[in-house]
Amino acid sequence: MSFRFFSFLKFWITSSNQHGVHSPFIYHYVTKCLYAAPNFKMSKSHNILIKTIAYFKLTKVELIPGDIALEKEITKNLKGITIEQQAGQLIYIGILNNDATKKYIVENNDISNDTIIYIDDIYKSRETHNLWENIKELEQVKATIDLFYGGLVFFRREQEKEHFKIRI
Repeated sequence: MSFRFFSFLKFWITSSNQHGVHSPFIYHYVTKCLYAAPNFKMSKSHNILIKTIAYFKLTKVELIPGDIALEKEITKNLKGITIEQQAGQLIYIGILNNDATKKYIVENNDISNDTIIYIDDIYKSRETHNLWENIKELEQVKATIDLFYGGLVFFRREQEKEHFKIRI
């Protein structure tokens, strides 16, 4: 519990809002998606996930591990979404599993330039935060956004490698 509390304080001090973002792609995502209405009546993490799916107009989502309640939330709030294995557009990782998660990202052939990975609760423990830090350093990862409640990973080759901490 103290790790999460002190991590939140450190996050709050070191993070910024949209004014600290110098990437047009990330700036538009933050201002037109994360800071924009609507806010769904659910946890901040799931709210971020659903707003991200809607903003990028994604149709295929993969949930790791499978989560029937989250699947129902997604399909209730967004129409035309299919939950699949090996989605390729957005991959939601609900439980970080140290080396297995990192290996999945490195070896997954379905990850393309436009794939987005959303990792839930990256400050749950010291181990999950260390894994988040390791994922940020992977060669194929170009941009990450630390939102405290979760982290977003982008693989856009046209993007300079950057890491953002954004308060929402």
